[in-house]
Amino acid sequence: MNVPLQQQFFKKVPGIEQTCRLFAHLPDVYLVVKDDEGRFIKHNQALLNWLKVDSDEELIGKTDFDIHPWDQAEAYQREDQRVMKSEEPLVDLVHPVTGGEGATSWFQVIKEPLFDKQRRVAGVVGMMRDYQRAGLAIAPYLEMQQVFDHIDDHFQREITVKELASLVELSTSQFQRRFRKLFNTSPASYINHVRIQSACRKLTSTTDTISHIAIQTGFYDHSHFSKVFKAYTGVSPTEYRRQ
Repeated sequence: MNVPLQQQFFKKVPGIEQTCRLFAHLPDVYLVVKDDEGRFIKHNQALLNWLKVDSDEELIGKTDFDIHPWDQAEAYQREDQRVMKSEEPLVDLVHPVTGGEGATSWFQVIKEPLFDKQRRVAGVVGMMRDYQRAGLAIAPYLEMQQVFDHIDDHFQREITVKELASLVELSTSQFQRRFRKLFNTSPASYINHVRIQSACRKLTSTTDTISHIAIQTGFYDHSHFSKVFKAYTGVSPTEYRRQ
């Protein structure tokens, strides 16, 4: 437990403690507050229940890497850094979150930068809504579930947009428009995202060569893999493994 860290943060960031109280009893809205080093400062009860944690004191001072799979933690940290560097919110992100028993749900995510009394960035606040529990318009997302399942099962090989569109009985142009509207990205970019996340896990959990990992995750060759990997993560596969 690191209560002094929490108390110091609340003194530094006006109003955030009161904001946390507003979210204390909402069952379908999940709140997390982090400082500029990515350390957890506060959660509401709904998120603690999802993570299967008894009290927020158990999480204070920890980071995403202490509680989430590496690839998810790295993605969350990258989003947080983007919010703090730009000093602009990220709105209507849609991504999976793994809970305390290994179950994964899709969440709508909003992240806002937090500022101290001198208007310097002090951290980030994130609010998430579980699409299923919140009763939001989930039907279009569920319609795409078989697309995500297909990508998860076959990302090691070439996947065409036509192939994915046929799963939901849409033309390729209709499918691409609907996919981008729902997830704010293209099917090709999402496929690369899945491949890169798989590559990240292999780079950190195996001793396979980078060329072998490139082929395993659906890339043409080492060069193509390295180019796409750096575009997504900001570092080369070799540097990622070293870090």
